[in-house]
Parts: sequence; C-alpha cells; structure tokens
Amino acid sequence: MKKSTLALGILAAAVAIGYPTYNAMFSAPSFEISDEKLNAKFSHYSQPEHFICAQDLKKLMDSNEDVVVIGALNPMKPDAPIEGSFTMWRDGYSAKEGAYEFDGMSNTTEEMEKILSTYGATSDSTIVVYAATSHHDAARLFWQIEALGHKDIRYLDGGLNAWVGADLPTGNANPSQEESDYQAAEPTHEHTALATLDMVIQAQNNDEWVIIDTRGNDEFNGTTTVGGAFGPGTIPNSVHINWTKAVNEDTTLKSVEELQALYGDVIKGKKVIAYCQSGVRSAHTTMILQNVLGADEVYNYDGSWIEYSHAHYEEKQPNVTVINGQQS
Repeated sequence: MKKSTLALGILAAAVAIGYPTYNAMFSAPSFEISDEKLNAKFSHYSQPEHFICAQDLKKLMDSNEDVVVIGALNPMKPDAPIEGSFTMWRDGYSAKEGAYEFDGMSNTTEEMEKILSTYGATSDSTIVVYAATSHHDAARLFWQIEALGHKDIRYLDGGLNAWVGADLPTGNANPSQEESDYQAAEPTHEHTALATLDMVIQAQNNDEWVIIDTRGNDEFNGTTTVGGAFGPGTIPNSVHINWTKAVNEDTTLKSVEELQALYGDVIKGKKVIAYCQSGVRSAHTTMILQNVLGADEVYNYDGSWIEYSHAHYEEKQPNVTVINGQQS
C-alpha cells in the first residue's frame, strides 16, 4: 500500500472516531521510569556511554553542549516528538528507489552526511537517537550513524515513552539550524560489522558462526510473508530469538543478567550474524550484543530476509536455500 493511500486512510479514521480518541488509541503510551534505576542498569553494560535516560537527556539539551537529538518516528502515527529534536523516518535513511532490486537497504555515506549536516551536526557532536514504543528504529539509526565512525552516539532507553512519562516537553521539533559540513570519520561499515549475502551463505555451515533470526514467530515458521519479501521462510541453521525478548514491558532494555541469560549460550565462542526483514530489528539485537554484552564480532545483515528471499525466489541462486519456505 502506498504511503499516500495509508495516510488518507488514517486521516479518515481520525475524522470518523474523533482525534482525541484516535490519539489515545495510536500514540505512544507513556511510562514513568526511574532515572536512578536506568543509570544503575547502564553501569553494568559493556559500553554504558552509549545509553542515556530521558532525564539526563533533558539536562544535556539544556546545557551548552553540542547535542543533536534525532527521532525515528513514523509520520503516520500521532506521536509528538521531543521538543528541539529532529525527526525522520525510514524513507529518509534508506537507499533510494532503484538503487537495488529490493527495498530496505541503508542509504549511502554521502546521504547520511547530508542529513546530519542539515541538523548542524559535526563529528564532535553528541548524537542521541530515539523512537516510540518499538525502539528498533532508533537502534537502526544508531547502527547507521555508528557506521560513519561517529564516536559519541547514544540510544535513549525507553525513547519517547520514557520522555513523556517523565513529563518532559514535546512538540516544536525540527528547529531551524545553520547547516554544517558533516564529514564521516570512517566512511566504512567494517568497524560496525556489516554482514553481506556472501557472508551469510558461508556462515550457515560453519561452526565458528551463529545466525540469529530476530523476527516474529510467524515469520520464522514461514506462515507469514511480510510485505517487501519475495516468499516465506528462514535462513538454514539460524537460531530464533525474537528481538522483543530483550525489552521490558515499559519498552526499556533488560538488565545485563537477563540479556546474558537470553543470548549468552547462543553466542558463546561464536561470530554472530543477526537478521530480520530489513535489518531494523536485527540492528537492535546487534546493538545489545555489542554494547551491552560486549561481544566482539557481531554483524547486522543489512539486506536481511528481503535480500535473501529475493536471491532465492527471484534469482534462484542455487546456494541460497531456505527452510520453512515454499516448495519450488
């Protein structure tokens, strides 16, 4: 379904049921979350400097520090952004139409540099990313900005839900900003662990590797094909750990002990490739494995199931096989 058609449908629904009711039904729920508990949790993470709570972000934004806050917010939802932040959605940080035969890939270094320049960011800026309710989109931005070699990149734990729960100001986003000339420090994915199709093929039958499928149960079982993919199924020999198992009911990340219990035995002594539909949910898992558990070699498969299913169902590459899929 085209975005314009979806937008008209949402507008019609809002008119039909009344905006206050629509807003209550579809906007991000708020959660009151203790900053002391979050900071105590962060202190046990492998790289606590990459995580921040809502109250500390507000203090940072009120200071004279060079901070740029970016929300990955779906424009079809009535979520009021963090005051003073910039907002964008997947079409802004994904590859342009026609760049690939399939959707979901990340955009170029040059395009990310242009976006961050528009926000006035420099290589010395503290960049904080956030999302609403399903915070995997913030993790995707985290991964793409880190791919530029940016050092001070932080993830707002609990995102907009925690910000609203702390009764912090929203609205007045996307402020006018003098454009900078952002230059990527290391314009390569090598240090951020980008998995390619060839790597995935090689890893399937290699005991040194484990492939983690971070999608939902129906996707893993092959009973559902999400729009954009070319057929159902799972990458052979992958381990299924739904990304949602890593978050609490209040949308914050779980403790290091809980995450170690979830992932520890699976990744112990292994190199890891995480994948999902289009590298968004798997970016969340990648962030956790790297920055919470301190795993050394974790790779996010950018193309994920969209690319893999295209190679299998459309290109019929003989070395790209699936399980839980359709019979050819």
